Amino acid sequence: MSVTKMEEGLYRVRWREGGRARSVLVHGSASLADKVERKKLSIRDENRHLDVKKQINYRMDDLIDRYWDQYGAKKKSADREKSIVEGIRSALGRMFVREVDGMAVQEWYDNLTDVRELAVNTAERHFHVMHHMMRKASTIWTTVTGLDRNPADQVEVEHVDDARKRYLSAEELLRLKVALDERMYRKGTKDINRTNLRLRLLVLIAVATGMRRGEIFRLEWEDILYSEGLIVVRARLKKGKIRLVPMPPELAEEIRRYPAVIGEDRILPPEPGATSGRQRADKSFHELLKRARIRDFRFHDLRHTFASWYMMSGGDLYELSKLLGHSNIKMTERYADLARAHIVKTGSVSRELWSRMEPQSERGGNDVAPKKIGHRA
Repeated sequence: MSVTKMEEGLYRVRWREGGRARSVLVHGSASLADKVERKKLSIRDENRHLDVKKQINYRMDDLIDRYWDQYGAKKKSADREKSIVEGIRSALGRMFVREVDGMAVQEWYDNLTDVRELAVNTAERHFHVMHHMMRKASTIWTTVTGLDRNPADQVEVEHVDDARKRYLSAEELLRLKVALDERMYRKGTKDINRTNLRLRLLVLIAVATGMRRGEIFRLEWEDILYSEGLIVVRARLKKGKIRLVPMPPELAEEIRRYPAVIGEDRILPPEPGATSGRQRADKSFHELLKRARIRDFRFHDLRHTFASWYMMSGGDLYELSKLLGHSNIKMTERYADLARAHIVKTGSVSRELWSRMEPQSERGGNDVAPKKIGHRA
C-alpha cells in the first residue's frame, strides 16, 4: 500500500488484492491520491469474502439439509418451520451458497411480501429462519460454504410493530384493572378462577414491566427476586446474558398469590393437555378487552403501554432501551416523541413563571405584589 508521486499532478497508487499487486494512476492532487488509496482498500476489504468463495461450489440444497438436520429439526417449532425451509429450497436451492448475496436474499424476501402477499409477521418469521441458516453458513460452516459474512444482514425487513404506538390511556388502564378484578373469582363464590387468574398475572406483568409475552411464559420462580424488587429476564439475549426489570411491590404481591404447579419450575407452564409448547392467550385476552371496552389493541401493545408511560413520566431513552431488551436504541427511539409531547404540555407552567418575572407595568397590571402560583388572589 503506497502512494508515489510520478510527476507534478500525477500519482501512482499501489495495493495488494487477491494475492496480486495492483496499481492505478491518479491525475490530480496528493490528497486525491490518498482518497483513492483509501477507497481501493475499503473496496478490497469489503469484497475480501469473494476471494474465499471463488473455488467453493456448495449448493443451497446441501446447506438446507445440513441446517435442518443440525438445527431446524431440533426446534420446538420444527413442524411449522419445515415448510419455511422447503420454501427457501424451492426459491434458492439450485444456487451455490456463494451466489446468495444480499440482493438474492432481498429478492427472496420481497417475493414473500409482494408476490405471495404474506402478512408482515409471517414474512418476518420466514426471514428469521433464513437469517439463522445463513449465519451458520458464514460462521461455523464458512470453510464449506465460502461465506464469511451473513448476506441476510443487508436485507431491510418490515417489522409488524415498527410504526405502531398504541398504548392505554389512564382511563383505559383503570377499566382494564376493573375487568381483571371482576373475573378474579368464580361467579357468586369466593373461589379463585384459575383461568382468569393466569390471564390476570400475564397482563399485569406485561403492563408493569414491558416484558414480551414469550419472556413472561418462560419466567421461572427463581427469576423473581422479591428482596431486591427485580425480575430476571433470560430470554432473547445472546451468550447467556440476562437483563433485569424492576418489580413494583403491587406486582410482587400478585405473583405471590399465584399458586405454583407442583413439579414445574415455570410460573406459567403450558396448560394440562396442551399439544404444543407454544403458549397463547389470544381468546381470553380478547374477551378481557371487550369487558374493558378497549378497542384496536393487541397483547404486544401492553409493552408499548409500559414504554410510553415510562417516557411520559420523564424516563431516560437509554435506560428504557435496556429495560425493554432492545439490541439497538433505534428501536426505542419511537417513544422519544412521547417524551417531547409531554414536555410541551408542561410549558404552561413555564409561561406562568415567566410572567411573574415581568415588571407589573409590562404585564398591564397595577404595581401590586405578585400572586402566588397555584393560588387565587
